[in-house]
Amino acid sequence: MINLYKANMKRITGNFIFIGGCIIAFLATFVFTANLIGMKGRFEAFGPDRRMFFISIAMMIFFTIFVPLYTNLEYRYGVIRNKITAGFSQKEVYFSHLFGHLTALAIMMVSYILGGILGGARDFGKMAVLSIVIFFALCGYIATMMLISFRILKVVVLSIAAFLILEVIYTGTMVGNALLAFVLKGTAKQVGIIVYNMSVFGQWFTGTGLSDDFINPGRPQQIIISAVVILVMVFFATLGLDKRDLK
Repeated sequence: MINLYKANMKRITGNFIFIGGCIIAFLATFVFTANLIGMKGRFEAFGPDRRMFFISIAMMIFFTIFVPLYTNLEYRYGVIRNKITAGFSQKEVYFSHLFGHLTALAIMMVSYILGGILGGARDFGKMAVLSIVIFFALCGYIATMMLISFRILKVVVLSIAAFLILEVIYTGTMVGNALLAFVLKGTAKQVGIIVYNMSVFGQWFTGTGLSDDFINPGRPQQIIISAVVILVMVFFATLGLDKRDLK
């Protein structure tokens, strides 16, 4: 599987969409952190560190597009079929893609962090903690995108599914804010907090300082929740995968 992973990384790092994404991650983070666009009011009052974290959610949008598109192109151009014909299992192909995308995320995170530092972010301790939290949350999101990318082979249906998941996560977070603040009590509220933090958008919202403090169960707990999401997504993505007949 190491050779599959290396081959994937070579194609990913040479992909113009990914290269462009890393450049945008650096430039957008730098511009927003330094507030070169001159935004006033609450955004200006955030300060460099909060502005840096605020723009990090753009990586969620990027991987909503990149993961399904890259994987589906691998199917359509016969790359995945060739790997299976060469003797690799579909699970090995899946994990090589998953680890490739997670590595791509790590590379983009470096671009993002560099842009934030050059833009004026200076609370390095808080920056490190929030970056780790958002990294694991994004890993869970990428694992979710990988699940549908390996199960839905029609590009139109896959695109609809990817953006539907994005919309559900966004809407769920907004509704979750209201439910947790005004409706849920006791045990139901504790369960609601866990569900809220299962999505990268929910965890991002707690890091912006815009949500109520009680919605954040703790940074270590958020990482644990993200790890569970990753494991669940991997389980369902690989369930019976080797028995699937690629037409």
